[in-house]
Parts: sequence; structure tokens; C-alpha cells
Amino acid sequence: MNNHAERRVETWLPPLEIARLLLMRRIPWPPPRDGDLWRYRLLGAIVPDFDAILARETSFPHSPKHPILPLCIRPALLAGVAIIDRAGPPMLKMLHGHMMGENRKRFVMATDHLVSPAIEWGPPQQFQLI
Repeated sequence: MNNHAERRVETWLPPLEIARLLLMRRIPWPPPRDGDLWRYRLLGAIVPDFDAILARETSFPHSPKHPILPLCIRPALLAGVAIIDRAGPPMLKMLHGHMMGENRKRFVMATDHLVSPAIEWGPPQQFQLI
């Protein structure tokens, strides 16, 4: 038998779904002076330099019509997915506070079924919130 047999890793939320959530828009606090709110994504609440990376981009066309992300964004997104996956549902509960308006409603609707049973996980550890 081949030692390199395919292994399937079970996660509490598919990585693609985590990535989709991390690319949702957020409104940073305090609000930026430049008014370019479209640049701020939830990923910036986890990966501190992400907002600066997006600020250097002339456009961020990510949408269902344009699912391919620029290369400079992909490592940050992968890191964010790994952080959320390791931290578990309590991290999603913490991220609710970074959302506002309609995006907050969509985020809560998409994650409520995961956050409600998060009590079993307990509160997030400090290293998980970095």
C-alpha cells in the first residue's frame, strides 16, 4: 500500500466557506478618512496588514463574476482561513463585532448555526485571537 495515500482532513467549516466569510465587507472603527469603505474586508480584522495591501490595489474586483483573487491577496486569505479553522466557532462570534449594517445581518445569518453550539468549544484562547 502506498504511504502517500490521500488523506481527508475533516474541519468544522469548509475552508472555501471560511474564505467567503473573510472576504465580506466590514466597516473599520474608527471609519477611515478616505471613504473607500469598499476596500475593507473582514480578513483585515484578523490579518493586520491586509487593509494596507488592499489600499495599494487599484481595484478589488472579487465577486461571483470575478472569483479570481490577485496574487498579493492569496497568502493573507490562506492565513486567515487557517486562523479561523484552528480557533473554531468562538472566533466567528468575535468577528460579529467587526461587521455593520446589512453585511452584519448576512454574516450573522451565515454563521449563527455555527456560533450557537460554540459554547462547547469554550471561549477563544488569546493565541487564537491574533
